[in-house]
Amino acid sequence: MHKKLGCLLIHGFGGSTEEVRPLSEKLTEEGYRVLCPSLKGHTGIRKDLKTVTYRDWIASAQSDLEKLKKECDSICIIGFSMGGLIAVQLARKYPAAAVVTLNSPIYYWDVKRVFLNIVDDFKRKSYDNISRYINSGRKLPLNALIQFRQLLSQTKPLLQEIRCPVFVAQALQDDTVRKKSADYIYSHVSSKEKSLQFYEGSGHLILWSKAAEKVMNDVLYFLYKL
Repeated sequence: MHKKLGCLLIHGFGGSTEEVRPLSEKLTEEGYRVLCPSLKGHTGIRKDLKTVTYRDWIASAQSDLEKLKKECDSICIIGFSMGGLIAVQLARKYPAAAVVTLNSPIYYWDVKRVFLNIVDDFKRKSYDNISRYINSGRKLPLNALIQFRQLLSQTKPLLQEIRCPVFVAQALQDDTVRKKSADYIYSHVSSKEKSLQFYEGSGHLILWSKAAEKVMNDVLYFLYKL
C-alpha cells in the first residue's frame, strides 16, 4: 500500500473525469489515494463553459489538491491534455513529489494527422473522426478557447521552474497535440530526474487506447521509483 503518496489526476479541456478513469482505477487498485477534480464549467453543457476562466479551472484542481494534502505526505500531480498545463501551474505553487503529463499541449492540432483521419473515415465509411471534429467545435464556446490559449501562454514560461521528477508521455497518432509538445516540455523543465516516452497505437485519448496498458504501467513504474 502507498498511503503516503496521493495522486491528483486532472482531465483535459472540454472533457471530463471519464478521460482519466482507467488510470484512476489502476492507481487506486495499487493502493494510491486518488482524486480526480471536475474542472469548473466542464459539465458537457456548452453554456456552462462560456463564463468560466482558466483561473477557475486551476482553482477546481487546487481544491482537491488541498484535500489530498490533508491525507497524504506527498502528492504526484498527473494531467491529461490541458490538465498537464494545470499540473504545472499547481506544481509551481505546491511542493509536488512529481508531475506527469499525458498528451499535454504546447503545439496543438496536427493538421496532417487530422487530414489522414478524415481520409481514413472515407475509406472505412465510418465517419467517426469527422463526427468527433464537428462535435468538438459545437461544444466549445469562443470564450473557452480564449481561456485555453491564455492558460497555455501563462504556463509555458513556468516549465523552467519545475524541478521535481517529471514523466512526459505522448501518443504518436495524436491529432490534437503535436509530438513536439512533449519534446518542448521535456527540454524546458529544470528537473534532474525526467523521462520522455512516445506511444504507438494511440490518438489523443491515450488512456482509452491500445497503448493504455503500457502507459499506465509506465506511470506506475515512475511512481514506484520516487
